[in-house]
Amino acid sequence: MSLNTETGSAERAGAPASPSRPLNPTERAVWLGLLSTHLRLLRTLDAELVAAERLPMSSFEVLLTLAESPEGRLRMKDIAASLLISRSGLTRIVDDLERQGLVVREKCPTDARGFDAVLTEGGKKAYRRARKVHLTNLRREFLDRLSEEQLASLADIWRTLGFDDGADAC
Repeated sequence: MSLNTETGSAERAGAPASPSRPLNPTERAVWLGLLSTHLRLLRTLDAELVAAERLPMSSFEVLLTLAESPEGRLRMKDIAASLLISRSGLTRIVDDLERQGLVVREKCPTDARGFDAVLTEGGKKAYRRARKVHLTNLRREFLDRLSEEQLASLADIWRTLGFDDGADAC
C-alpha cells in the first residue's frame, strides 16, 4: 500500500485511484468467496438445525441472543437491532418460538410501551441442544478446515474491517 499524496488515500501499487474501478481477479475472488462461503454456511447450518432440532437458524439466533443476555430477557427492539432484522421479522420469529413454548413476551418493566422476549426453561434446554448442533457443524464445515495461521489471519482481517471480537456471538 502507498499513500496518494494528492488525495491522502491509501492505494495498492498500480491501482487506479477511482473507488468505482472494476474488481481485479484477486478482489473478485475475495468478494465472491466471502459471499459464497457465507451463503453455503448459513444454508448448511440452517438445514442441520432444522433436521436435528426443528429450529431454523433465525430462531436459533434469537435463542442465542436471549441466552447470552442478563436474566434471559431483552427488549424486542434490541433483539431486532442486534440481529439486523426488522421488528416485524423478529415478531414472526418470536411468535413461532412462543407457540413452541421456548419464549414468552412480557411487558418491559421499565417502559410500559415495550415488550421483552424472555427465554423459558424449555427455551434454555432447546438452545443448549441446538448450540451443540450448531457448533459441531460450524467446526466441521468451516473452522476445522482452516489452519491456526489461517484462522488468525481471518480474525485479524475482520478486526481491520471493524469487527469487535470482544462482542458476544455464536
